[in-house]
Amino acid sequence: MKIGIVTYWKSTNNYGEQLQNYALQEYLRSLGHEPFLIRYDYDADTIYGTKPLPVRFLRACNPKRLAEYFKSKSLNKKRAMEGITHPRGFEAFREKHVSMSRIYSSIDDLRRDPPEADLYITGSDQVWNTFGGKLSEMEHRYHAFFLDFGKEGVKRVSYAASWGRETVPEDEAGLIRQLLPKLDSVSVREKTGIGLCSRLGREDAYLALDPVLLLGAETYRKLYRGDVAVRREKKYLFFYYLNNGLDFDRQTVFEWARQRNLEVVYVTDDWHEDFERSFPGIPEWLELIDDAEYVVTNSYHCAIFSILFGKRFGIIRRKGAHAGMNSRMETLFGLCGINSRFIDAEDFEALELPAGNPDLEKLKAAKRPEDVIEAAFTR
Repeated sequence: MKIGIVTYWKSTNNYGEQLQNYALQEYLRSLGHEPFLIRYDYDADTIYGTKPLPVRFLRACNPKRLAEYFKSKSLNKKRAMEGITHPRGFEAFREKHVSMSRIYSSIDDLRRDPPEADLYITGSDQVWNTFGGKLSEMEHRYHAFFLDFGKEGVKRVSYAASWGRETVPEDEAGLIRQLLPKLDSVSVREKTGIGLCSRLGREDAYLALDPVLLLGAETYRKLYRGDVAVRREKKYLFFYYLNNGLDFDRQTVFEWARQRNLEVVYVTDDWHEDFERSFPGIPEWLELIDDAEYVVTNSYHCAIFSILFGKRFGIIRRKGAHAGMNSRMETLFGLCGINSRFIDAEDFEALELPAGNPDLEKLKAAKRPEDVIEAAFTR
């Protein structure tokens, strides 16, 4: 069966985004299907990329937004230069491991010339999270990520889709209540997502495994074992930090490691010039987790790889507007049958817990792609 997948794919520094994409395709291929990424350009298909210049100008005149604009412009310039100086090879990884369609510039483009497929999948990752964007900005993206395009006979499902939050504003809820019924099968990544789907009119949503959990550790090790690895002579703590305004003192991680005579390999998706950073490619990133003594992160997928590779690890808890993302970690701990691994800048006790191996019986309770596909075709 030919399967088109809509998910996040454009990042040049978010490793989990790329690996969940790879994992879902790899698993679907093992079932005999022909999966491909529908390269929907979600960044362009918002108010920022599609609204008339006068509308964007009026938005920019807001003093708060104006300050944020100049701050982000400066940071984006630094990131762009850093990407040139320290390329991580994400595009090369996609070209090698991910089947892809042409780039679709908008929901209108998807509707005019929809990709040929027997089944569309939305997910995994936070495809149903607007990350604070208003409905007026994100409406086109909503339609694309709820698969509101394509021929009538094509089946449509969500696989391990994540809301990344526990509530949605009422104006968004109104649109979602129109879009959710069009899906032939609905699966989500977090238990809280089941409740949110129910409140939005889909009481038949169920829990599915994140694609990264569909493959074993040895499959991921094959991605780096063919390369010439640069082994580190000294033991180290791997610190992978996704920046989204967290109130966390990163210096405490370095101090904790220093007290144990460990180096710190620090990888981030943002501009933190106050710490020495590393810029690994995707295979190297996997190897860095696999060889680490400890892992500290606020990344969901880095947490999964820490579990798959049998690492002692700690999770930085999200706070404020991003607190809804913590439910994915709680679901992960429950699925894998391990103790909570949350830490904060004053308490690193979780790092001393034994490495947790996934409870295979608990993992079996969550649905897999074949279950979601079967549900869609028997609805």
